[in-house]
Amino acid sequence: MNAGMSPLERRYRRLLRLLPATHRDARGEELLGLLLDLDHGRRHPSRHETLHLIALAVRLRLTTPVTTAALTTALSALLVAAGTQPAGSTLDLFTGAVLASDMPAVISGWPQTVALGLVPLAPLIAWLCGATRTALTLQAILLTATVGWFVIDALSGAGMGIDPGQLVFAYAIPVLIFVLLVIAGRERWTAPRPRLFWWALVPLGVLAWKGTGEWGRHGVYVHDAVPAVIGILAAAVVAVGAAFAVRRHRPAVILGVGLTGLVAGWLIPDPLLVTTAMRHFDGQPLPLAILITVLAATVAGVSHLARRHRSESRSLPPDEPVLG
Repeated sequence: MNAGMSPLERRYRRLLRLLPATHRDARGEELLGLLLDLDHGRRHPSRHETLHLIALAVRLRLTTPVTTAALTTALSALLVAAGTQPAGSTLDLFTGAVLASDMPAVISGWPQTVALGLVPLAPLIAWLCGATRTALTLQAILLTATVGWFVIDALSGAGMGIDPGQLVFAYAIPVLIFVLLVIAGRERWTAPRPRLFWWALVPLGVLAWKGTGEWGRHGVYVHDAVPAVIGILAAAVVAVGAAFAVRRHRPAVILGVGLTGLVAGWLIPDPLLVTTAMRHFDGQPLPLAILITVLAATVAGVSHLARRHRSESRSLPPDEPVLG
């Protein structure tokens, strides 16, 4: 930076780095001049202008195409994983989770059981149909009912002995879905494409939850070495991907990023898989949502490459006839 720059300008320039590069290049100097005029005579940016600048940066970052695609994919994956869980558990309840001697009691109350299993699918279906505000309303109703149910149990003493950490983890996904739906309604987001892929995930998600019930009930568990292997593979993928991203195919880059990815791959997937997926997800939708996100990113990447290949093929001139 310029040595003659005032402390206020230097600090505001650092804050302006929060803005996307395109907006910073187009409006950065104009915005900087306005901020310097508003805080003239100060050595530090005022709290009011700092908060407004951070809010502007967050809003602009949320509207970039890459961020929008990532967040809508994550939202769709969370909706599929969380919405299909009750339906899968209900299917499992009628197809093996209960002993034959106890089935009459389950069958006698099947309308209520089936309804409770299908209702959480409503926000997902509304989101995939393009009704974002309807999905937000339905998610708010479900979240309110879930929290209200817990409060009633806590007041009656039925919720005694619940681990607070598990409680926070259980409510984190519904709250995150609600927050993302609020942003989606405000920014007019829609479900990512291809829609057929996401619609196909609805029955597949139900079957996945049914399968995890069968998996754990019959004592079939993955060996403890699997998370370590997945961590090493994740590290290798991160290393190669980073090397291509920075366009520097140097051993130092691959080695440095590979070691970082190895540590992250060892620390993050290992406890995540051991505590959730190794015990048939333990009723938590996050592992399934991560898996769906990876699949969706792969499908989107393949679709993008296919579209680009078709456009390049159409842009090529036709082959000239060979003169005999």
